[in-house]
Amino acid sequence: MVEVPGGPFTPGSPPKSLLDKHPRVDLETFLIDTHEVTNEEFKEKFPEHTFWPGAESHPVSQISWHEARRFCKLAGKRLPSEMEWEKSAGGPDRRIYPWGNKLPRKKPHPYYSGIIKRRVGLNRKDVSFYGAKDMAGSVWEWTADRVDGKSVVRGGLWNLHLDYEYSKTYEKNLIHPDRRFIFLGFRCVKSK
Repeated sequence: MVEVPGGPFTPGSPPKSLLDKHPRVDLETFLIDTHEVTNEEFKEKFPEHTFWPGAESHPVSQISWHEARRFCKLAGKRLPSEMEWEKSAGGPDRRIYPWGNKLPRKKPHPYYSGIIKRRVGLNRKDVSFYGAKDMAGSVWEWTADRVDGKSVVRGGLWNLHLDYEYSKTYEKNLIHPDRRFIFLGFRCVKSK
């Protein structure tokens, strides 16, 4: 886990003008998993979990929001709020991507996508200011927050379009908490 210091945080896209302001929130210091929960880690808590041979260190997927919450609780942790997730990804300077504000020249490799998985932490460039890995690629991630009965998911997903443009730290999607997708996993946090 890596530590993310508490204090005021302004979520959302960087302002384009003085009128483009987002409300500030105060966050407590917390620890976030360096990478998504892996198949091997998930199987330790849920022995019935199955996956392809050799995929032990790949991010776990096909997990509902309820199962993700239960795993985190069994591990003595919890799912991150969407603000905790965003601060972990964007850092104190509200980066557009975890590594900074510029798109890499090179297109992402399919190995970093949500469908063609590889071990967590494979993409050495996808590291946030605080040291959290794979927050712009790999799989979408469940958060603790819900809106209108749906759960907020954050993170990058390249399996359909292989473009970093869809991996911004402040973007989110809403998915029903019972749904399971091959490109949807999670990581946990713990209060300091």
